[in-house]
Amino acid sequence: MRSTSLAELLWGKKAKFSYLFFAAVILLFTMLGSREIWTQEHRWADIVYGMFYYHDYLHPMLDGNDYYDKPLLSYWLIVGVATVLGELTTWAMRLPSALAGLLAIGSIYWLGVNLKDKRLGLLAGWMLLTTFYFIFWARTSSADMLNMAGSLFAVAWYFAKKNQTSLLDYAVFFLILSLTALCKGLIGPVVAVLAILPDIILQRSFSKHFNWRVFSAIMPALIVYILPFWASTHFGRQNYGGNGLYEVYRENFMRYFQPFDHKDPIYTYFIYLPIYLLPWALFFIPALLYLKPRWHSLSINSKWIVFSTALLFLFFTFSGSRRSYYVLPMVPFAILLTADWILSGADLLTRRCFWAGRVAILFFMLFFINFGVVQPLYYSQGNIDGFAVELKTIATQIKPWAEWKFVMLDPESKVRFYLHLSPEVKNYGVTGDRAKQTQAMLLKAWPILQNYPSDTILISRKIYLPLLSGLLKNYKIVEVQPGLLQRFLKMSDANAVVAFIPVASGDISR
Repeated sequence: MRSTSLAELLWGKKAKFSYLFFAAVILLFTMLGSREIWTQEHRWADIVYGMFYYHDYLHPMLDGNDYYDKPLLSYWLIVGVATVLGELTTWAMRLPSALAGLLAIGSIYWLGVNLKDKRLGLLAGWMLLTTFYFIFWARTSSADMLNMAGSLFAVAWYFAKKNQTSLLDYAVFFLILSLTALCKGLIGPVVAVLAILPDIILQRSFSKHFNWRVFSAIMPALIVYILPFWASTHFGRQNYGGNGLYEVYRENFMRYFQPFDHKDPIYTYFIYLPIYLLPWALFFIPALLYLKPRWHSLSINSKWIVFSTALLFLFFTFSGSRRSYYVLPMVPFAILLTADWILSGADLLTRRCFWAGRVAILFFMLFFINFGVVQPLYYSQGNIDGFAVELKTIATQIKPWAEWKFVMLDPESKVRFYLHLSPEVKNYGVTGDRAKQTQAMLLKAWPILQNYPSDTILISRKIYLPLLSGLLKNYKIVEVQPGLLQRFLKMSDANAVVAFIPVASGDISR
């Protein structure tokens, strides 16, 4: 294959958006539900499961407590998918994020076409698709990909419609911002407005967009935004402790100016923006270095890309609350900046495209292997789904499943999702390092160990097994078995789930 043939195929004259779209579908949806729930995904699992359990979709709860940390739309999207599929699964939980990832790919393509041409749109799309953390978050149940896709779609809509100042175009733009804000908070609309602002300044179009149609178009979007908060206040539970609008203030304004957590150092994004751009950081850094000699030859749209990226970087850096993945909304703009450089300069065009084409294909294949093959192998032949089946099988041999009670002794939070436990099941934690616990410490932290109720299954972690097995002598132990790849790599399973099923009636003496 000639040096430029990959570039021609992906974003040259022979390229088509359908190739990019099909590749995105493969990376985003292949084996989407194969990985077990990861860290923060348990929040969405618990909250959505609680909505189904209580038949209350206006008052999110986490671990049995009121929890209005995020607006409702990201939960409702999962509820909708699970309702259509007939079951709340990891696939249902992640499908909204994967669809948002597909929207982001389409949006950056559309934006690139309107900024310059089809080549920029396709190259930026392929680069974003082969950026590791984009794929990671698009395959994770959370509000982060919804937030990024919404803000990027709003910016793409603006550039496609900025010369058409109709009431409908403005109304759609603000509706996009409203729905984005209902996923994660006001950060999505702020990102979109900050990204658009440099273009308005460069084009001197304040007077063009400062008209009655803009203010009229804002009103329906405000109504859509306020409606879920109003409904949660006026319908359903009267004693609900969470206040959605207060959380908007707390999570957006207070966190920015007076942070109460996530206080990473001011240089955080100097580190994490290149990391979140991998593997394209190898091109992003030269693109930054070549900005000065290229500046006078840049078009207004190319300068907009630079200014919007810089403005967003400064906005996030000056926030008092910083965390690695907060950098995600900046990634598409840094990708556009890099793609614009790759396509500039006739003397280096072939070399840049030569390497860019090969990087895109190489990492597409690597990511497919990782997400579509390696991760499923990691969990195959030993996972928490199999544990749930085994536990129910053994427990129902003693008495019907519905007659069992459950207590969680500091297991991983995903247990509730896989066993479909009531949100009201008690979860006892520990104080201090798990590896340094003693029997005496566990007896003090977990009072139920003093009682040994015969109708209660105890669920914990394997790290506690040596201590608990000495206390719970007449209990049947069921463990999560390590997956195929986990066994091959001999990885630690200290946090694996362990269940203790009482096999004798009455109090059990030690």
